[in-house]
Amino acid sequence: MIPKVYSDTAYVDGVYVRDRAVERSLYYHCRDYFDENYRAVFFVGDEYRDEIFQESFIKLWENIRDRKIYVEDGELKGKDGETFSGKLTTYFMSIARLKYLEWSRESLRVVYGTYDDENFSAKEYELYKSMLYDSDDETKLEIIADCISKMPKRCNQILTMFYYDGMSLDEIIASVPGIDSKNALKTRKYKCLVELKTSVMRVYATFIELKDKIL
Repeated sequence: MIPKVYSDTAYVDGVYVRDRAVERSLYYHCRDYFDENYRAVFFVGDEYRDEIFQESFIKLWENIRDRKIYVEDGELKGKDGETFSGKLTTYFMSIARLKYLEWSRESLRVVYGTYDDENFSAKEYELYKSMLYDSDDETKLEIIADCISKMPKRCNQILTMFYYDGMSLDEIIASVPGIDSKNALKTRKYKCLVELKTSVMRVYATFIELKDKIL
């Protein structure tokens, strides 16, 4: 049975009074929107995608419960009583972006300044640090994910398996044809990172230039 679709104000009012039908409808409303749009924003596997969705929906529900989002005079309002300029699903995706950033910071293992000699070399650490630090982290992470998705197939596979799927070097060797040693994989992975950094910095510089013109 397909849940009834409500207006954004009805969703917020309904969730606040714990109307089960409205809560269920909002869940599926956000789920459908997330499934249709997350690939344009995130670069994650199904397991982490679902985790990000669940945590984001819980946060949305908590924000409604705690009156961080509420309805007044028929309008949806948020922080400092400001009227929402977008839809509730847009607000939900902004929460999901932050959850994605949290996940990326942990999974990339660079924000905390740690790496292990076997799988993550000091040179790789410095490369990733130079891409992320002293800048808009969320924007950079989205650009990194987009650039990885557009890289040649082999680099795409290696970087995705290592940095997003958390696979070890041995697991990657077993999954990627044509690479039969850790040294060969490490060399290829490092070259892919150098190529990725070049692409990311070029795209990010263009983004900043356009942003400055707009603002």
